[in-house]
Amino acid sequence: FFFISSKMEMLLDQAEALIASNPERPSLPDFSLPDGYEDGTPDLFMTLKDNLVKGRGWFASQNIAAGTVLICAKPIAMVMDWQDPDDSISFEREEDDEDMSFENEVSGLSKLNEILLLELARLIIRDPSVWTEKLNELFPRTAEDLEALDVWVCKDDDMFLQFERLINEIQEQKSLPEAVIKDISKRLPLIVRYNVLSAETSPELMVHPSPEQGYSTLSGTCLYHLPSFFNHDSRPNASRYAVGDVMYIVTNQDIPAETEICISYLEHEVLCEPAKVRNIMLNMDFTETENDATAEEVHDNDEEEDGPDIPVVDVDVQNELMSMDPMERLEAIDSLMFQALGEVSPLAEEEALMEGEGNSGMEEAMNNAPWFECDAQNLRILKALTLDSLGRMEEAFSIWKECVVFCQTKLPPNDE
Repeated sequence: FFFISSKMEMLLDQAEALIASNPERPSLPDFSLPDGYEDGTPDLFMTLKDNLVKGRGWFASQNIAAGTVLICAKPIAMVMDWQDPDDSISFEREEDDEDMSFENEVSGLSKLNEILLLELARLIIRDPSVWTEKLNELFPRTAEDLEALDVWVCKDDDMFLQFERLINEIQEQKSLPEAVIKDISKRLPLIVRYNVLSAETSPELMVHPSPEQGYSTLSGTCLYHLPSFFNHDSRPNASRYAVGDVMYIVTNQDIPAETEICISYLEHEVLCEPAKVRNIMLNMDFTETENDATAEEVHDNDEEEDGPDIPVVDVDVQNELMSMDPMERLEAIDSLMFQALGEVSPLAEEEALMEGEGNSGMEEAMNNAPWFECDAQNLRILKALTLDSLGRMEEAFSIWKECVVFCQTKLPPNDE
């Protein structure tokens, strides 16, 4: 573990230097793989096999101990989150449809993914082997795969025209057969859609969201070659860590030989949510089933509720809260906590009874659905930090213990 952490410390030094050069919009990281790691040697521990349910994936070729680095890799291409500061996936619920759906068509791409798509096309122009030796191996690989998926629909005419021009440029080079170029035009947008991974540098650190001390501006979207073969599981036996553009895949538990090794495509803090929430966040061509009784217990009335479809207490909310006066912050956190838990604060209860007719106002207030469990966790952390800063150590310690329980019961083993 010291060997791994010392290598990552060197990468973090590079990350800090990059942020220092431009805190708000650091340049695209291009860090070297640490000595002792080679991009493209996962065969030390794993082999690629077909899973009848999930498709091709990595399987353990031997017993693997927890904490083993399986892959350390650089992406084929990366785009930074700051390249589209308004980029987000919007969710909306149809009024006459209980099923949740994306605002974008299911075959669409986010703005960042479309920027990445254009960058990959430019890479193919510069080096056609990027397609023949790497991208061509990724899902969707076959005509059958393509037939099972919706075609790419681009709602940005300018983006679509740029992509068409790049495909024409590949065609004019005559370095690839016509059939291959046609394949690229159909498959590349879907390869991006189904294989991209987010890369956040040390998101587990308390200072990560901080504009002054954190690494959040180094976050981006990447498309990797060999890491793309890891299938998703909501109970992953491996975790991914990124520093800049370098990604580690590390086992989080002992893995017996012949077992498939899976990561989570979602942030670990949302894996305890109900399956239908995870599915809408995944926006993939597969669906998950419930695997955690605690999710059912916490959201047992979920079908009648209309809660948020993405976490509420994000980086912006955390930064806003931490900019407040400590006493004002504690009051705001307590108010938000009632909402996060789907409960009614005494003040809201009093206002509802005064404004409503009889008990109708109270009933309306009680219909608030809980937010994500990680929202409550993030609020607990902010409250504990605030109490610590005020010297109220005993109160803070009690809340820190609640935070530990969440980590022990809701996150994968040995999570960061």
